[in-house]
Order: sequence, then C-alpha cells, then structure tokens
Amino acid sequence: MKKNTFLLSLILLVLFTFYGCGGNPSQTAPSDVAAKVIDSVVTVFVDNEQTDAQVSMGSGVCIRDGGYIVTNYHVIYSALSNDNLSISIYLNGQKSTGYDAEILWSNSNLDVAILKCEKNDIPYVKAIDRVINNQNKLRLLEPVIAIGTPIDFAYQNSCTYGYVSGLDRYTLSARSGLLSQNVYEDLIQHTASISNGNSGGGLFDLNGNLIGLNTLGSDSGNEMYFAVPIYPVLLVLDKVIENYNTNQQYVLPTIGISVIDSTICDIYNYDYINDNGLYVTLVENNDGNFQVGDVIISISHDVFTYKIDCRNDLIYALMQLSSGQQVTVNLYRNNVVQSVNIVLN
Repeated sequence: MKKNTFLLSLILLVLFTFYGCGGNPSQTAPSDVAAKVIDSVVTVFVDNEQTDAQVSMGSGVCIRDGGYIVTNYHVIYSALSNDNLSISIYLNGQKSTGYDAEILWSNSNLDVAILKCEKNDIPYVKAIDRVINNQNKLRLLEPVIAIGTPIDFAYQNSCTYGYVSGLDRYTLSARSGLLSQNVYEDLIQHTASISNGNSGGGLFDLNGNLIGLNTLGSDSGNEMYFAVPIYPVLLVLDKVIENYNTNQQYVLPTIGISVIDSTICDIYNYDYINDNGLYVTLVENNDGNFQVGDVIISISHDVFTYKIDCRNDLIYALMQLSSGQQVTVNLYRNNVVQSVNIVLN
C-alpha cells in the first residue's frame, strides 16, 4: 500500500510540475518572462514643442521590427489635433535620450494606436490574440504580467504580477474631454497592479506573449484592472505598415451609419436594444439601404460571414475588409430578417 501511495504521489507531482501553470508546459517563471520582454516596453511622452514641457506620459510596446509601437489611444490623442504637440519614446533604462515618433493609426472606441518610432532597432515581442478569435483563450486565474511606467518616470518599466479575474468586461473610460467617456468593450480584467502612466503598457502571459494593453483601473474596487485585447491591432498592423511604406494613411472602412449595442444601452440606461446586434440610430446617407431601427446581426463578404453581437464586432469585421468592397449586411427590420448590399466607404 505504501508503494502504491508513493507512486501516486510521484505521478501527481509530475502532473503539477508540467501542467500547474495553466495547462501549458512551456510556460516559464514570471521573473524569466519579465526579463525576456521588458526591453520591448517603452515610455511614451507627449511634448509641447513651444514650451518644451511634457504634457502627458504613458507606456507602449514594440511589436514589430522597425520601431512599430502600440499604445492606448488616450495616451496620444492630444497630439492628434494639436500641431504643437509631438511624441517622444524612451527605451527601457534610457532616461536622457528620447526618440521622435509619429502616429500611424488610432481608434478611440478600441483605445489603441500604432506609432512609428525613428529608432528602428527597438527589441520587439510576439503579440497573439487570446481573447477574441483564438482557440487558446485566456482562462480565469491564469497568471499575467503587467509592465509599464506608473506615476513618474522614476518608476520606468515597473513589473507587476497577477491573475486574470474576468473576461469580456466593459467599462467607461477614465477620462472625459475629447474621449467623451468612451465605452470600452471586450476588456481583460486582471489583478496585476497598474497606475496612471501604465496606460498602453503590456499585459503578457507566461509564455511572454503580448495579449493586451493596460488601459485603466477601477477607483471603487481593489485589484480591478483592465486591459484592451491586442486582437484589433493584429488585424490592421500589416495594412498600416504597408500604407506607411507607400506614403499613405490606413483608414478604416465605414458603412455610413451610427449604431448602439446592448452594452452601451445598459451603461446609459437607453432602451434601444437589450439583445445581441447593433441598433441603427442614425443614417448618414439617403441611399435607402438602412433605416433607423434596423438591427444588424451579421456582415457577409465572399465566403466569410462576420457575426455582429456588439459594437466591437462591427469594427473587427471592417478591419478585415477594404473600402470599395461590396458586402451584404443582414439585419432585422420590423422583426423580419432582411439583407442589404452596400459598398464600403
């Protein structure tokens, strides 16, 4: 009996050793992961060129060779509309030398932006989707690491460790002003501590993959921090770089309407829709394809059909399409399923 008990204990020990960290034997110690990826995380400053003052500070992550950096929209939005403001990038451990960067693309609803830094040889990391469209989805209580520059430049590239505590979360943005209290959807909730300045910094799994960008924390709850998933960046990164290399700017296709989903209705106590789909609140052109009150449920192009449950689903679908393409939009109108064909703007 003692021999059998010993063998059982040995088997359990082996199983725990290999599969105790999220069922993936390739995961490594958090300290090793941090050492591997920390140099890809940068500090992002928005500077006033006239006064030589730093307007704001955030973080970012280099995800492609050539100095391509991803960060939060709310970190750099002030520089979008003010020619006197510029962006500078500081590498890990370098506090005296900043490098100029330009904004290649951004989206306020998703709170993401892609920058191009003049320094081309910044270490970069692998980014993978583990939230939206991947079989290896994040699991509750899976360990994660957050890296960024909180509060002050003196704390450049601080690392914190925590766990995934929720998926598919939504919340209001922490800022007002130009963002007009945007609603963020598809968020990763976790317990790796972040503060002001961490915005745009990386959230990594224990394989060293960039899975999200830390965006905000809750003022009313302990250890409630949120990251936007990296998925939409992966959808457009190649297009953004290709356009940049041909002196063009990538523009997301549009369908000429304004919509609202059930999540936004819940937050603002609207009664437009309480189920999946997008309720059309405004039609910007009068071609007769859409009507106020239509509820969009999917978009089809060739052999692909993109199911539309929420606002972000529409954005993700458009990211995989191009202006000038004809698509079929499937919708409910007066509780009857109908389809309309449109050309993307």
